[in-house]
Amino acid sequence: MGVTRRDRIRNTIIRKTLGVEFSILDRITRKRLHYFGHVQRMPPSRLPKMAFECHIQGVRPRGRPPKRWRDCLLADCKRTNLNSIVNASRTTVDRTVWRDIVMRMPPLNPQLE
Repeated sequence: MGVTRRDRIRNTIIRKTLGVEFSILDRITRKRLHYFGHVQRMPPSRLPKMAFECHIQGVRPRGRPPKRWRDCLLADCKRTNLNSIVNASRTTVDRTVWRDIVMRMPPLNPQLE
């Protein structure tokens, strides 16, 4: 479009003009959920599956803990009306159902961008 930040046009207006339905955050969320389904269908001996299911012992330092991939997945699952990662992992067994859930996920609130 040739628009710069100096033009002070909102992202929602630019996306609507270009016909882009979803924001980049929506695309990242969908890709994350697609990969989660892929990891859940892996055999337990694969490294990505073992890394996802491992629990590290120890004490974290003071302050706010860093955001983990599992935390992002939990927020994404809540957006798709799956209340927990356990429910989501049960749903990933059927690829077509999981794909439909991910594709029908509502977009993020455009007012927050």
